[in-house]
Amino acid sequence: MRLPKRPETHIIEAESWRLLQSIAPKNWIVREVTERDYGIDCYIEMCRNDGEITGDLISVQLKGIKNAISWNSSSTIPTARSPSIKVETANYWNNLPVPVFLLVADLPSKDIYYVSVEEGVRNQYDKVLKQDSISFKLVKELSLSSEVGVALLPWFYMKERNHNNFVFHVTSLLSHIQPFSEFIRSNQMRDCFMEVELEQHLQFRAIYETCRTAAIYLENQWDIESLGELYKKDRDEWKDQYVYLHERTLDYALQKIEEVFPRLVRKALKLVTDSQSTYWLHKDPVFYNLCYSGEFEWSLKRIEEELGLTKA
Repeated sequence: MRLPKRPETHIIEAESWRLLQSIAPKNWIVREVTERDYGIDCYIEMCRNDGEITGDLISVQLKGIKNAISWNSSSTIPTARSPSIKVETANYWNNLPVPVFLLVADLPSKDIYYVSVEEGVRNQYDKVLKQDSISFKLVKELSLSSEVGVALLPWFYMKERNHNNFVFHVTSLLSHIQPFSEFIRSNQMRDCFMEVELEQHLQFRAIYETCRTAAIYLENQWDIESLGELYKKDRDEWKDQYVYLHERTLDYALQKIEEVFPRLVRKALKLVTDSQSTYWLHKDPVFYNLCYSGEFEWSLKRIEEELGLTKA
């Protein structure tokens, strides 16, 4: 007597869900969706450790695989490729307002690895335009059983959630290389006891926020105190409740920004003209071609020479 047989895909899917439920952090709320045809299997809300619900929500597709992932261990950080995803699905993910993560359940190793989909799309936009399917780069360290992986996932989420803000600031950074550099240099070594004038104060805040945001997204070290901490430092030193910022504090902050400014510009330029060049070419072709023209590189080299950062 012949009976219905459960498809292997259903078995893998069920095992993947059981694995996710077993290793997901306790402060996650996993909400399955009833219709998965469009590439979203569930939403995950990441609560704080004290149980406070913040509204930090990610969209997830869970892909289970029955064969163990083959990691490339030739580099210091082992990597692999995800199962293939249809380009139509990737484009749909890229258009969603909620950050999307692909979770790959490695059933033999009983672990789940994740990747931020939108960043992966931007990094291989040429393939998105030409191919029917793409895969995403997996990093072995970014797993749900790893303390590092679990700790970094909220950071990847916030990075993607604020991507439009980053685009604004990286565009501003590259568009104002010369005026930003001139402001940084010309507003140092002034009378330390003087209050910073309104226009200079506002310009400093704009430069600070642009550089800070760029540093976060370009993964560049940022050891400069927050604006609030700088204002407190100023009050503690000058004991003046009516003045937010004196020239000495501005000088201190600008010297620190000056140290990282050329690196930020170079990383931003590489992002637009190299690592995500196809994406930027289609997103803003005029801006891309301006960055690619060589004038930005010339301005940057001149700044590096003035700071003594070029090799002899």
